[in-house]
Amino acid sequence: MVMPYLHFNGNCEEAFRFYADCFGGKVTFLSRLNNEPRNPVMHATVMLTEHGGLTGSDSDPPEPLPEKYEILVLFKTREEVESVFSKLSEGATDITPFAPHPPPDDAGGGAYLIDKYGYHWMLCV
Repeated sequence: MVMPYLHFNGNCEEAFRFYADCFGGKVTFLSRLNNEPRNPVMHATVMLTEHGGLTGSDSDPPEPLPEKYEILVLFKTREEVESVFSKLSEGATDITPFAPHPPPDDAGGGAYLIDKYGYHWMLCV
């Protein structure tokens, strides 16, 4: 299983709980510096689907994001894409709603957005 490691600016827990809600997933691990509730998240894991999720932490200072990256999530149906997309697009920018893939790959489609935390998502069938 491959799980991207994301860095946040003090809002890792908020982001992972948001992602869990969007995907119907679950935050499965969260640790803080010295186990103090007000301290930054050292490591966290959110399972988005039964097959994968994300890991991450709060960075001090936050690391710059790479110029070209995307988190790709594959779904079985367009309805699943649109359901997650509608939740994940809260506060998002650069939103491209679901559209069929152009020929010759006309067997599916996808949607794209940059979420409110600055991460790029491709949701595809």
